[in-house]
Amino acid sequence: MKHLVLAFSIFALVIVTSAPLHAQASSRTERASWAAAAKAERKAKKYGRKPVAEFAVPVLGIDVDSLDDTWGDARSNGRTHEGIDIIAPRGSIIVSPTKAVVIRIGKDTLGGNVVYTANAGGERYYYAHLDSVAKGLKVGQELKIGDIIGYVGNTGNASGTVPHLHLGIYGKKGATNPFPRITKELSPEMQKKILASELMKKKTELAKKK
Repeated sequence: MKHLVLAFSIFALVIVTSAPLHAQASSRTERASWAAAAKAERKAKKYGRKPVAEFAVPVLGIDVDSLDDTWGDARSNGRTHEGIDIIAPRGSIIVSPTKAVVIRIGKDTLGGNVVYTANAGGERYYYAHLDSVAKGLKVGQELKIGDIIGYVGNTGNASGTVPHLHLGIYGKKGATNPFPRITKELSPEMQKKILASELMKKKTELAKKK
């Protein structure tokens, strides 16, 4: 979506030209936030110069055959859709489909609860409309394939629509279509392992509340 490209372009510009814009930040907290994002961005360089060509569906329990290519679909005010919407039950687990570094965690009127990651090839992945972000997730955290990012929802401007994950991918030339690159699901063994770990965490949290 055009407004997402604009939002991301501003964010990317801040990272690329960090020093001058940090000086213009309105608070010490803001400056620290951008500095942390820039530092996290640099970590992703070790993943290589080539973008990941193929990866798994980043939502557990969703088959690749059920995905629809909504790239370029019309949106309100003359906009077009620049990403993929992965429809899933509220609370479905969202995982990183590649090695990545978390560079921003936030909340805004468009994406609702959002997470940005830096990935191989200088790309950034944008996860939007999350019901909530994974507990303990932080900027600078390095993610392995299958690490939990958050949970499917419909926050932001998706309020009133069915719960879904909006995944956007942004490279040096702007947004690219994620759909052709999502070619498989995580293995059943990995999905079971993630679910078992999540269940154990919830049991531990419940035990602490008693």
